[in-house]
Amino acid sequence: MSAEIERPSFTIIPIPHVDVYEAVLEQLKAMIGEMQAGDRLPSERELAERLDVSRVSLREALRSLESMGRIEIRRNAGSFVLDSHSSPITSWLKELVPVDAAFLNHLIEVRAAIEDRVLSLVHRQHVDYAPLAALLDTIEHGLDQDAKESGSLDVRFEAMLGRMSGNPLLIEFQKSAHELWVDAWGSCGIAPGDRVALLGEHRQILEALSAGDLPSARALMAAHVDRSVEQG
Repeated sequence: MSAEIERPSFTIIPIPHVDVYEAVLEQLKAMIGEMQAGDRLPSERELAERLDVSRVSLREALRSLESMGRIEIRRNAGSFVLDSHSSPITSWLKELVPVDAAFLNHLIEVRAAIEDRVLSLVHRQHVDYAPLAALLDTIEHGLDQDAKESGSLDVRFEAMLGRMSGNPLLIEFQKSAHELWVDAWGSCGIAPGDRVALLGEHRQILEALSAGDLPSARALMAAHVDRSVEQG
């Protein structure tokens, strides 16, 4: 029997007031499910009052929804629905086994395989990488001090790569994995960190892709995603 491959561990950052975060996230998902793509959500102040939570807790839930591609947060304009429907696979998979550190480690292996294949397909397409660079700039400009000191569940970079792959089935499987990624980490009350370091890794992946260096891009993506969650 071959020895198990040693993988580095994620830096783990606790999600503050995780019970409030999860409750707010579920309420926002239900609200978005009754809206249409392009609809504007109520303001942060109005949502915080309606859900009876602090704007800090609300903002963290909104960031998670943006990370999984459900909404877009536009500075000085508000939050807008991008995709009102959650993946049906996500709920089903969460019912198979307990959502804990072991679940996250299994999910990490699934995500690592999906993102690796996405890179290979994107490389074949010879796409314009300018939108990816613009996305990373937008993410960086949106990093206030609170965001910099918190963990990151942001998969918008990988999701945009997925849409560039040209494979509609892979895009749907990736979307389900990304939704499950955000949900599962939240259920465990933790997030991988830190945002600034993870953003830097995205930029390195993009630099390798832009240079046509697929082996380096794949190695960088593996280092970015294929880590372990130590079980406490």
